[in-house]
Amino acid sequence: MNNSILLSHVFIDINQEFKKEIVDLCLSHYRKNNPDTFIVITGHGELPYSKTLDMCDDFFWTPKILPSEINLGHPRLSNIGIDILKENGFNKFCKSRLDSIIMRKKITNYCDQIISDEKKKILITTSNNYDYLMGDLFIYGDIDFIKDCWDINTWYPSSSGLRSLGRNFLRALNIIPPRDWLDGGKLTENDTWLDILKANTSYRDPESLRWIDLRSYWKDIFSIKNYKEKLLNNDFPYKKFIWEAWPRNKEYKPLNEKKFYEK
Repeated sequence: MNNSILLSHVFIDINQEFKKEIVDLCLSHYRKNNPDTFIVITGHGELPYSKTLDMCDDFFWTPKILPSEINLGHPRLSNIGIDILKENGFNKFCKSRLDSIIMRKKITNYCDQIISDEKKKILITTSNNYDYLMGDLFIYGDIDFIKDCWDINTWYPSSSGLRSLGRNFLRALNIIPPRDWLDGGKLTENDTWLDILKANTSYRDPESLRWIDLRSYWKDIFSIKNYKEKLLNNDFPYKKFIWEAWPRNKEYKPLNEKKFYEK
């Protein structure tokens, strides 16, 4: 079964009512646009609204905010969510943020078609072509392989969830990750990081996914007349609010579809 979704990477502090509104909007969209899909959410801090929790099939939420999760890929909470899906018999799933919207219907079908056509293990985004940084916020594919990529035993120490995921991805492919940052060099005798990505993953830009960033743009979006109705019906100017928060400086050289698929 592949019609399952995990939404994570959110904490709600005291008096952050706006985050509860964001989470409710996000889950409302996923629920409406992904019928017959098993949806799990994980997070920490203040609980979302009870009406929000009623829209998901299962959830795990710890009342204590976990600093070791924040900006480091949320490995513990992601693993808990993955385990819930495995316990329910799913062999593929889509993972995204609980404070963003993918403005496509039946996102698991969309992603599954891509990796099936391209014969790849997983679909990724917001990665780079330089230093084994793999986007940890949106991913789709084989649940056992992704579970290996989120191995918490090798996640820490870390300064970035992207680097931890990238290194674990290499381990899942039985490639020993380098100790130091590479200057675009080869990771194996024949292959660079980009070569390995092309051989094992499909890639889509955030714009292709129609990935709306509610974390950054929630005030702008909430100010639009009838924004909720427009979002839920996928009749919304999403290109103004695309997710862009991943390494884009000269050191990290972000990847894109054109670069990924060029011969």
